[in-house]
Amino acid sequence: MALQLPVVLAAPPVPEGTVYFVRHGLVHNPDRIMYGWLPRFRLAEEGVQQADAAGRYLAGKGATLILSSPLLRAGHTARIIASYMPGVLIRRSRLLIEGGLAKAWQGIYWDELPQKHPEHYRTWQESAGSMELGESMAAMARRVQAAMALALRLTRGGPAICVSHRDPIAAFRLAVEGRSFDELHVMECNTACITVISSNSGHLRIVDYVQPYESPLPA
Repeated sequence: MALQLPVVLAAPPVPEGTVYFVRHGLVHNPDRIMYGWLPRFRLAEEGVQQADAAGRYLAGKGATLILSSPLLRAGHTARIIASYMPGVLIRRSRLLIEGGLAKAWQGIYWDELPQKHPEHYRTWQESAGSMELGESMAAMARRVQAAMALALRLTRGGPAICVSHRDPIAAFRLAVEGRSFDELHVMECNTACITVISSNSGHLRIVDYVQPYESPLPA
């Protein structure tokens, strides 16, 4: 099967600056439900520890704003990070919300997904770039680019922090790197990881990818 290549990211242009994209911490989900956009899915205890590690890592980076997905797990993560940054405000934005596919599948048990939606599940696993149900990868990448532009406008150049979800962050990263959206499932984007993206004269670049929870932090 031919690879689905990322489209060129469209407007809006991104001002110069640096944004730290944080995936929310591990969610308390003992029943393994596709929680999508459902309410009341908070962080698990380990997720709290992951967010805490991210907060300690980000504390000295000079961020002046945290822009967060409106979903509970992202907001919970953002508040923990903000506890290390007195005076830094949290602002919610639907530009950072979970992918539309997750919303389409929400409420289904993970184990039942391949049986209930066999064709869509197979497409998502094998060629995520061609998936159109709910929201395409290209659409996710464009709205996360818009979130980055918004964060840097609000902070007049940042740095800023954006708290979001795996698929939106991964889609944007793949697009910035010029890689295939079909690489979604082989690219690392673990819970509470941080993807650092810079904008310079309209050129976007992946600066770093870190996992503070698994990495030794300075005392």
